[in-house]
Amino acid sequence: MQATRTNTFQSFTGLSPDERNHLREWQAAARAIGVDGIEDLAGRPWPCPIDGTVIGVFREGSDSAPWLVIGQNATWAVACCIERTVSRTYFSLAEALATIYPGRVRGRPNRLS
Repeated sequence: MQATRTNTFQSFTGLSPDERNHLREWQAAARAIGVDGIEDLAGRPWPCPIDGTVIGVFREGSDSAPWLVIGQNATWAVACCIERTVSRTYFSLAEALATIYPGRVRGRPNRLS
């Protein structure tokens, strides 16, 4: 199964307001590496039930997400669909996103306090 783009805007309801803001800022900064879209994929049909957050991170020119950022029970991981790998567990969305693009978000290191 591939995570491909849809035309429907999703609101990332599984994220806190701080996490949504950080995600928006991270996406703007990650344009430096060709990230041109993020999508809330939790509502998609998956081969097993999903009880958490699934964020598709898309690169310019691709309809498939090379990364999925998965959050559940206050922990996060990043699945790299190209390499077929899954990261270690992180305790914030910011830490997980930093595995994709560790750059600065609004002049500060890529992490949430």
